Amino acid sequence: MKGIQFWERYSTLLSPRMLGCEFIAQSQMGCVSFHDSGLVEARQSGMSLPPMISAKALGAMPQFVLDVAGERRLIAAMRAAELSYKFVDERSGYISAHSLATFIHEAAWSTGLKNIGLFWSPHLTVAEYGAWGRYVLSAPNLGTALNRASFVMPLHSSTDRAWLESPGSPARYCYDFGIKSHRAYPDVGFSAIGVILSIFKAYLGANWTPRAVLLNFHKVTNANEAEDVFRCPVIWDAPRLGIEFDWCCLHASRSSRPNAENPTTVDDIARERLGGPPETLSERVAELARQQLHDDAVSIDSIARSLDVGVRTLQRRLEAEGGRYRNIINRVRIERATELLALPTEAVSDIATALGYETSNNFSRSFKRQMGISPTEFRSTLYRK
Repeated sequence: MKGIQFWERYSTLLSPRMLGCEFIAQSQMGCVSFHDSGLVEARQSGMSLPPMISAKALGAMPQFVLDVAGERRLIAAMRAAELSYKFVDERSGYISAHSLATFIHEAAWSTGLKNIGLFWSPHLTVAEYGAWGRYVLSAPNLGTALNRASFVMPLHSSTDRAWLESPGSPARYCYDFGIKSHRAYPDVGFSAIGVILSIFKAYLGANWTPRAVLLNFHKVTNANEAEDVFRCPVIWDAPRLGIEFDWCCLHASRSSRPNAENPTTVDDIARERLGGPPETLSERVAELARQQLHDDAVSIDSIARSLDVGVRTLQRRLEAEGGRYRNIINRVRIERATELLALPTEAVSDIATALGYETSNNFSRSFKRQMGISPTEFRSTLYRK
C-alpha cells in the first residue's frame, strides 16, 4: 500500500525523460533537479521531523571497523550510536540519520583514523543497497542510472536528495544529506562521494576519475589525502556536495547489465523497504523500538538520543501528533509478542522477559488488554489454524 502511495506522491513530479529509460536520446540534457518541484514542499513539511535513512546506508562501514579495531570496539561504536548490533550482518529497516553520523564519528575514534570516510570510501557501493542498488545499476546507461537514483531517493531517506545538473559541460551530480550540522559531516560527505562514484564506475570502469570532487565543508586536516583517494582535484567549501564530470559520460552503457532477464522495479524497492521511511514521528519511534527489542528492553532515553532530541521534547511532539510514547511501545511489544508466540518452543515467561516485562503476569495483562485474549489463548488459536 505504501508503494502505491509513493507513486501517487512522486510520479507527478517527474518529467517524461525521467520515467523513460532512453531520456538521454535528446540532443541536449536539461537540468534535472528535485529542488525545483513540488517535492520541496514535501521535504519542508517533514524537516521538523528527525531524518531517517535506510540501514543499508551503513554498507561496509561496520565490517571495516570490525576488521580494523575488533568486535569489542565495534560493539561500543554501535551502542554509542544507539544502533542494534544486528546491523552488523543485517540491513533491514530504517535508522536515524543522527545515529548513522554518530556511528561514523565513533568509528573514527575506535579505529584511530582521522578522515575515516576517505579510508572506506573506495569500498562503499550502491550494490550493497539491495533492490534500490539493483534498480539503479540495471539502467541501460549512466544518465538513466543517475536519474533513477534521484527518483528513488525518497525510498532511501526521508530527507536526503540527489540531482543531476547538466546544462553543459562539465555536468554535476549532487547530493544533499539530511543533517549537515553533525561533527561527523565531513566523513559523511567523503562516504557519500564514494557511493556516488560507485555508480559512475559501474558504467565507466574502475579506473575512471571525475573532473573534480565538490565538498561543501572546510578543508580537513591532511586535506591532500582526499585528492589521493579520489584521484582528481578537490574543491573545498563548494556550494554543494557532488562531483563534476564530462557531459558525454552520461551516454556510457554497461557491457552487461545485472539481472537483465529479471529486472528490478520501483515496486520491488518499495516492498523491500516497506514503502519508504516512517512518515510520522510516532512511526519513527515505533521503528526504533522494534530494533531495540532485538537487543535489550526499549528505552525512551535511547530513542530520544537516536533522534537527537530531549526526552520531554520527544514526548511533547508525540502528543502534538496525537500519540503517546507508552501506547506506541505497548503496541510494538504486542506486535512482537504475536510473532514470538507463533514459535512453539518459546515459553511465555521467556517472551515476557525478552520484551522487557518485569513479570509474566504483567505481560499477560498487557497482552489481553490489547488483544482481548491471553497469550496462551492466542497461541492456542494459532495451533488450531
